[in-house]
Amino acid sequence: MKTAKYFSWPLMKQTIRSNRVLTVAIMIVMILMCVVISIARNMMMSGTTDSTTSTTFMTYLYVIASSGLKYDYEGLMAGTYDTAYSTVFALLGDGYSLEQFKEAASALMDAGTYETYLSTFEYNWALMNETGIFTGEALDINEFMGLMMESMGMSSDLLENMEDIDMSSMLNQMYYTIMDILPLLVYIVVVGNSLIASQVDRGSMAYVLSTPTKRSAVVITQAIYMIVVPFLMIAITCCVKIAMSAGLSGDPDAAVTIMLYFGMYILIEAMAGLCYLGSCLFNRSGKSMAFGGGLTVWFFLASLLGMFGSDNLVQMGMGVEILGVFNNLTLIGLFDIDSIATIGTDAVSYAFVWKLVVLFVIAVAAYVGGAIRFTKKDLPL
Repeated sequence: MKTAKYFSWPLMKQTIRSNRVLTVAIMIVMILMCVVISIARNMMMSGTTDSTTSTTFMTYLYVIASSGLKYDYEGLMAGTYDTAYSTVFALLGDGYSLEQFKEAASALMDAGTYETYLSTFEYNWALMNETGIFTGEALDINEFMGLMMESMGMSSDLLENMEDIDMSSMLNQMYYTIMDILPLLVYIVVVGNSLIASQVDRGSMAYVLSTPTKRSAVVITQAIYMIVVPFLMIAITCCVKIAMSAGLSGDPDAAVTIMLYFGMYILIEAMAGLCYLGSCLFNRSGKSMAFGGGLTVWFFLASLLGMFGSDNLVQMGMGVEILGVFNNLTLIGLFDIDSIATIGTDAVSYAFVWKLVVLFVIAVAAYVGGAIRFTKKDLPL
């Protein structure tokens, strides 16, 4: 019988069978999370578009009100005010048009927010023409909202800060470093332990090595499994994400999405390598789990704490700036999502490249170190 020196297909089939249920379960969880987050992101981004449309709508209302003209939705759509409005808008330059005004009003009506923005303008207009009865100062609705927040013990700067929040960045951070990565972390901890240490602990490794399979074939075969299977899981999830984005918004932004998932894969492999290293270092499953699982849990918790020190959550009043230091104490902090998201823009940043290189080097070193250790260590009888 031919001796397997570098790869054992029977061992690979055994490993696949042993982990197929967990693999399928984690894959389903990842896809479900991808679908839910894609829908939520589309709804939030639609809200951003609605905000831009409302600003356009209210700007036109201000021009109309300042000109002393009448306004109502039915009359606008029926063309009752076309002549008067066109004359006023023509005086303002090429940036204003009756068609743009109608499109903005129609979009808000379709979104069900027309009455809200019309009423908001009414209050703004009314307060803009009023002064305080005692102070004589001009009244402003935004200032009023700030005072209301201060009366409830909240910072009056919170409203202004929230306008500067990058919701896309915050959603990406939550999805790629918490929601979608957590199932994979569970997977690599469990599987990483089962590939080597668990089999040594149970005594089944002695049986594997009694067959025409060298230690080098065992470590290489198990490493290939740990490298290929997470790749396939992440690749499938990436395809689902692109398909969902294309179906919901018509703009899949495939280049950025692929790069984000590629970065996630390199990150997962760095931590998977450490779990694999622990599995090769120890003969006891408990020690292997403590090493690989302990590091993985720490990296995840540090990342979670670091998120509460991010600019977005600090601006929302939900974070503490000093917690950002935890991003420097976890490998997940090297997954530079904001930098990757600049791909395809005029201000593209390549800061993520060297960080991914560091993660890649850690992964390679961990896998190689684990393989060398296993080929030389003593195994219990």
